[in-house]
Amino acid sequence: MSVSLRYYSSSDTYVKLTELVTSINWSGETTQASRSCEVSMSNTTNGATKAVNVEVGKDIRLYKDGTEIFRGVIFNTEIASDGSFSFTAYDYNYYLTKNTDSMKFVKQKASQIIRTICKKFDIPYGNVDDTGYVIPKLILRNKSIYDMITIALTETRKKTGRVFLLGNEGGKLVLHERKSQVKRVTIKDGSNLLSANYSESIEDLRNSVRITGKSGEESKGVTVSDSASIKKYGLMREKEHESEKSDAQLKPIANALLKELNKVAKESNVDALGEKSIISGKMVQVSEKMTGISGGFYVITDSHTFEPNGLHSMSLTVSKTLELNELEYEPPEEPAKVTASSGGSGSIEGKKVQGIAYQTGWISTAYAPSLGGINGSGTGLTASSTKVVEGRTIAVDPDVIPLGSVVAVYVPSANEYSGLYLAEDTGGAIKNKKIDIAVKASKAKAFGVRNIQVSVLERGSGRADARSKAAKWSSIESKWKQKLAANAEAGSASLDKAASVVKLARSFKGQIRYVFGGKSITNGTGDCSGFTYYVYKKAIGKDIGHGTSAQIRKGTQVSKASAQAGDLVFFQGTYRSGVSHVGIVTRPGFCVSLASSGCKEHSYTTGYWGSHYMEIRRVL
Repeated sequence: MSVSLRYYSSSDTYVKLTELVTSINWSGETTQASRSCEVSMSNTTNGATKAVNVEVGKDIRLYKDGTEIFRGVIFNTEIASDGSFSFTAYDYNYYLTKNTDSMKFVKQKASQIIRTICKKFDIPYGNVDDTGYVIPKLILRNKSIYDMITIALTETRKKTGRVFLLGNEGGKLVLHERKSQVKRVTIKDGSNLLSANYSESIEDLRNSVRITGKSGEESKGVTVSDSASIKKYGLMREKEHESEKSDAQLKPIANALLKELNKVAKESNVDALGEKSIISGKMVQVSEKMTGISGGFYVITDSHTFEPNGLHSMSLTVSKTLELNELEYEPPEEPAKVTASSGGSGSIEGKKVQGIAYQTGWISTAYAPSLGGINGSGTGLTASSTKVVEGRTIAVDPDVIPLGSVVAVYVPSANEYSGLYLAEDTGGAIKNKKIDIAVKASKAKAFGVRNIQVSVLERGSGRADARSKAAKWSSIESKWKQKLAANAEAGSASLDKAASVVKLARSFKGQIRYVFGGKSITNGTGDCSGFTYYVYKKAIGKDIGHGTSAQIRKGTQVSKASAQAGDLVFFQGTYRSGVSHVGIVTRPGFCVSLASSGCKEHSYTTGYWGSHYMEIRRVL
């Protein structure tokens, strides 16, 4: 082969695998944390025993023309009875996606943040270019350290326009500023070009956006359009609803959404004789007459293949713009500052409210579905403490205001009521006494209850008053039971739909081929969103829209822990920044999706897809 491959069983002991190898694929993307190396080999010399015992967790190194081009760790292996053996290794930057934490950075540059993270997680690093810009504050909670670094680099790029690229050299993380590349490899007809392909698609394009708000879904709302695009491609409108926003607030949202959706999807792919210096983030000069691909391009993805006959070829996805993994910084929501007095008045975020004092919290008689705002109508609850002033209690009626992050329940016990209980859909404790709030909160959610009435009651001094209050709760519980029965019937229908979606999705495993922009699922080709669109439409008649950008706005977001079969799972940064892939959840932790490797059922919490996980949405 034109390369040399070494397997390290220890830090200073290695075996050459080159003679056993049948193919090597070395690849990377601008939106990925690390580069990978996939190796296929015949790991036997006699057909009966292994030639080399290759283990996960061990190192490999790949050399081209005597120069090391890859160093990484083996993450998975697979062997067949005939000795066919394969493994996949990732460079050390892969560990950035395997560690999650919460960290706070104040007045630090992205380069300083990277060094701090590397030291904390024992990640070797080499040259890290000074990023210059001092970021005032980053509070990053429950994020992978790769996402932390990406957010810091995104903030730097937004403020300075400077682009920095992560890499790994000799087993050490490096950060280099992306500057003008003077020397470019030229790929052209009659020379080193093997083939080229160019595609365009308007399947996901939307040139008009209409959004309705507080006035209702049937109101006029706000509509923005691109007349030139409509004239050229025909009207394609996206409809959204933001129930909490006014028309004035909707206008910038609509304009931003139109800008995102009003694009022709273009992709250029080039196959050429291999050149080891051409990796993602670099620039190449391309000239191919038939497809019209011509000029300077950024390499977005690269895949280098080395074969036993010495052939080194590369497949590149190229673009006129450099596509990077970008993550916007969203400051975490902090608890609102709540002040209260025993006299029954206080404020939330500076807004005066009336109510009853907690030891460390507040019940208001102003409507406040979250600690973030009060709109002054109805009655409501805003509190973050489970400690109450003795002699006070409240009853909850599941009919009036939104079920927010805090639930208060009046629970009768024997001849007395048991007091005030607070929880975030889970259990809580008052004076170390366990309370059964989870069941009732879960019931409220199960009914699809959107409104809860909170009433403030004085504790009665007599047994008759207590019984009266217990009777009031019994009436409320009866309403819940009625709604639970109705919801159970609706839930059964939803489960049937999910089963139909999953069954159809699984039937396509290994049966269809990926084609960018393709929608011909019945003819055996399509892309990820074309596949999900077809499955939902065919299985249950539901239109979830075309394209990942449209589908990610359907339904409601749910957590990984709450995922159910039939949900949509989205991934980001696979070939472009932002949402770029979608699949259908088949069971917790797994989904079926159509990707370049075909239609497969795979994990969305581990491995490649786990590192690109974005969110899950319930559309059933």
